[in-house]
Amino acid sequence: MRRWGYEVATGKCADHKHAYFSGNDDERLEDLIWAFSDPSIKAIICSRGGYGSGRLLSRIPYDLVTANPKFFVGFSDVTALSWAIFAKTGLITFSGPTIGEIGDGLPEIALRTFQALIGPREPPDPLWNESLQPLKPGSAAGPLFPGCLSMIVTLLGTPYMPDLSGAILLIEDVGEKPYRIDRMLTHLKNAGILEQISALLVGTMQDCWPKKNRGRHLPLEEILLQLTESHPLPIYTGIPYGHHPDRLTLPIGARAEITEAGGLRLLEDPLVRG
Repeated sequence: MRRWGYEVATGKCADHKHAYFSGNDDERLEDLIWAFSDPSIKAIICSRGGYGSGRLLSRIPYDLVTANPKFFVGFSDVTALSWAIFAKTGLITFSGPTIGEIGDGLPEIALRTFQALIGPREPPDPLWNESLQPLKPGSAAGPLFPGCLSMIVTLLGTPYMPDLSGAILLIEDVGEKPYRIDRMLTHLKNAGILEQISALLVGTMQDCWPKKNRGRHLPLEEILLQLTESHPLPIYTGIPYGHHPDRLTLPIGARAEITEAGGLRLLEDPLVRG
């Protein structure tokens, strides 16, 4: 980040370890409050994926976040934190690389979209169209909500779940068995989410389908078609978004559109509203 010309301030527990967390709940909450409170800090980038983000949701002073909007980027378990921030404040945050990934060196696609969205470069238009595969073709427009599926389902029934009416939902996950993916998608259906959204996009389900004995498991495409059989929901796969370094950086809550010919594109500048 310094090589890119930014000044860097580091949270107190960014390099700490407390079991599978970077610090206890109080320490991590203190870091988050400090980052949003300090007027000299313009952007907050999570150092890792964020185990235990859900523990902080009921304790975050969301009025402070509303009064001090910052560029906030995280991934994986941080999905819960980013979605909660949008639900409570309307602040557009970003699903993107962590400091650990930036330090390792970002692949071209990740670097291009990350640097474009943090400015001053223009985001690519479309955000993605190269390997887009229509499972159920169609077009839709609405707020884009990318996130980790297993974290999304933890927000159901809580006040930290955004309103997904008309939204374009983009899901990914890692290391989940096929029956668990089926269970989580079924939970979204039973909660009414698949009826509310305007389109479903599927990123990478990393290490979720076994390389051997695949015949014992329903393919993801079949699961999706079964669960949306009665709903004319556009579904697209092939978006580079998941637990791998070469993924898109995407805004959470910004208006976007998806079409078979035009791909995935933004309809607003997320930094202007965010």
